[in-house]
Amino acid sequence: MKTSFFNLFLILALASFGRLLAAEPTLEVWSSPVAASRDILTAETITQLEKHNAAEALATVAGVTLEKSGNRNEMQVRVRGFNSRQVPVYLDGIPVYIPYDGNLDLGRFLSADLSSLEVSKGYTSLLQGPNQLGGSINLASRKPEKSLEGRVGVRQGWSRAGANARESHASLGMKGESGFLQLSASQLKTDFTALPQGISNRTAGKNGRRDNSASEDNHGLVRLGWTPREGDEYLFSWNNQQGEKNSPPWAGNGNVQSRYWQWPEYDKQSLYYQGNSRLNDVFSLKSRLYHDTFRNTLLMYNSAAARQKKQGSYSHYDDYSNGAALQLSAGLRDGDLLSFAAHWKDDVHREKSAKKGPVDRYADRTWSLATEYQWAATEMLEVVAGFSYDWRDSREGLKHESDGSITRYASNRQRAFNWQSMFRYHFTGGDALSFTLFDRTRFPTLKERYTTSRPAYALSALVNPHLRPERALGVDLSWSAVITPAWRLELSTCYQRLSRAILSIDIDAQTVQNRNSGEVDYYCLDIGLHGAVGQKVKVGLNYGGINHRVKQRSAGNITDLPAQTLTSWVTFAPNDNWSLTLTEEARSASDSDSGGTRRAAGYAISHLRMDLLTGKGVTLNAAIKNVFDRKYELTEGFVEPGRQFWAGIEYRF
Repeated sequence: MKTSFFNLFLILALASFGRLLAAEPTLEVWSSPVAASRDILTAETITQLEKHNAAEALATVAGVTLEKSGNRNEMQVRVRGFNSRQVPVYLDGIPVYIPYDGNLDLGRFLSADLSSLEVSKGYTSLLQGPNQLGGSINLASRKPEKSLEGRVGVRQGWSRAGANARESHASLGMKGESGFLQLSASQLKTDFTALPQGISNRTAGKNGRRDNSASEDNHGLVRLGWTPREGDEYLFSWNNQQGEKNSPPWAGNGNVQSRYWQWPEYDKQSLYYQGNSRLNDVFSLKSRLYHDTFRNTLLMYNSAAARQKKQGSYSHYDDYSNGAALQLSAGLRDGDLLSFAAHWKDDVHREKSAKKGPVDRYADRTWSLATEYQWAATEMLEVVAGFSYDWRDSREGLKHESDGSITRYASNRQRAFNWQSMFRYHFTGGDALSFTLFDRTRFPTLKERYTTSRPAYALSALVNPHLRPERALGVDLSWSAVITPAWRLELSTCYQRLSRAILSIDIDAQTVQNRNSGEVDYYCLDIGLHGAVGQKVKVGLNYGGINHRVKQRSAGNITDLPAQTLTSWVTFAPNDNWSLTLTEEARSASDSDSGGTRRAAGYAISHLRMDLLTGKGVTLNAAIKNVFDRKYELTEGFVEPGRQFWAGIEYRF
């Protein structure tokens, strides 16, 4: 397991010194201020709710549902029904989704190094870049807030089968007159996940231990910022993740084959520069430059015996993305802002199916030109409108066939136009009503265009390089109400139509092809209620309801999409030294296959967390996840962890 990486960062964090300055978070998400996301989850809330990674934390937001992709054991989310290919993920505003299939395992992003999570659902600024069909997600890294600050923490996890997990983190931040420095590292190592009481068999696991469920994640971050004058900021960041994970086998009732997949390598690294320059009293210029890499090795064993003998298939990805962007903004008058943005991104996917085998290579180049205007129509009414024109060029498509020949796919190009507008009216007392209308797209992934097989179904696939962009037309009506000074209500309803949806169509009994042949309607309701009862009790509730209608019966059902989800919590803090948080999560049943023959039942689970400040910056914490040891599944046949205990200590200065 990879432990030297974490130890190195602990040394760096304790050895660094400099003259530095914290800056305002102006660089992450490019957007007009009026259009900025209202769904923001802070680090404090993430900790209180006992969420260890970005996927778990995002699932507490109204309208966001957690999904786990079965054999791949990838934690992803849907935003109002749209999947991870339709909702891009950004890290500090930099796109980090995987070039080949657009997916990203958000379970590998540890929450210890995040300052906030931001979800854009209705209006999502086109200044941020292309492919934002269903919204966007931004993971914001930490920045120092004091001249010198730091924290070090360790935790131990137990289940009924004994000690099974360890978590640790450390960070150091400094600021001065002309810049800032942030160093951080974190690690989460799991030997096995817990099985709920009553589950014990050869496939799922025995003695309370889920079979083939070990994982380890190490994360390191360096951020160096320079602020030569007020309004100017230049930030260099290095973000490194090194991971290993296994995927527990399917253990349901039916005819599904149990597979034992293992990833000895799941590594991602991002190097990026971000700049904000105030040119004069009217104009400002933002800039980005980034290089993102992804290395993934998968060992596929189709039985426990094959795993024991190490007889299986091999797959290795070695991908990278290079990109840059500029945004020019002009403040025309008080409250009015006109912005233009240009984006360039090259995606390269390289894969091989044997350690010494030939390398297939695919490459795309994507461009985007966008503009957005924020208009203060009256003292109470604000209007934002945005347009963008995107185009994607295929740069390379090279595949080594099983007979030794090489296939070179012809270049292809796709174009897409996007537009949206939002009207927000502010009432006296702090209430606001927003109406959004949008028409956005996303380009097909390399996998959707060039895949030649569907091994899970023993099918061959015909490539379709000329797949067109998917398109979503939607309306959103949102109400933000101040009920009392201590209570706020967020209510949102939406209708979204996904057209030209990419579906796998049967050509014959053994062959399929991806085609733009689907159409889906989504109807949603999001409710958020947050407030306090006196000075000692804080309450939060996020509810998401969604109904969908697939126009083509042959397409089947949308998988892993429950009609209702709920996260609620109560934090009791009798004084400044200790707090107790009770969290309840519930969701309705969902289909695990498009035919509706496999379903994951609905469930409700509870969590507890206690924090005790002992003095001089030392805090003790303890938590119980899945307090009542409920058996539940996100995907049928893949049992989620049973009762898990955590205890830890953290020192802050």
